Amino acid sequence: MATNAALRRPDLFHAYVGIGQVINTRVNEELSFAYGLERARAEGNVEAVTELESITPYPGDEPITRDRIIITRKWPQHYGGLNAYRDAEQDYYYGASLLSPDYDCEDREAFFAGNVFTLEHVLDEFLQVDFSGVGEFPIPVVMFMGRHDYTTPSAATAEWLQRLDAPYKRAVWFEHSAHMISWEEPGKTLLNLVEQVRPLAVP
Repeated sequence: MATNAALRRPDLFHAYVGIGQVINTRVNEELSFAYGLERARAEGNVEAVTELESITPYPGDEPITRDRIIITRKWPQHYGGLNAYRDAEQDYYYGASLLSPDYDCEDREAFFAGNVFTLEHVLDEFLQVDFSGVGEFPIPVVMFMGRHDYTTPSAATAEWLQRLDAPYKRAVWFEHSAHMISWEEPGKTLLNLVEQVRPLAVP
């Protein structure tokens, strides 16, 4: 993970920029799940409530398996936790590759198969991610955070950044984004890379 790289070899970095930053995987899972269940109950979505309640308490003491993660992700993303304000079926995300002339059907199938493959092989290590005990960062830190992100909930990142001691730190909120910041607000992403990040590398 890039966070570990920056902590171990700060001499190789001008700054650290986090997008969809994970601070503590278990906390993220808990916040994401709670959001999905709250929205489902508020809207009377019986299907969603039934599925989510089938794995409560989450994450709890049970192992965080791929099957449990799929249920947990499904409903927060249904309610805009992946792409803010977008259709519940996620056509915005899953259909994006159709816009590129560089991908054919086989490429697209490989892309999504790769997601599944990766999750299966890195899940155990990913579940151990916990930077909540890191109170100092040796280089400047800039966090790009989607206001509606409930895939890697921004609240945990904002809280961590607030108490972090670093040479420079800045929180940049994307008010019309969830998790896919660079897709949802590409102009603002570029502008902040130029205005907030580039000066940290180029005097």
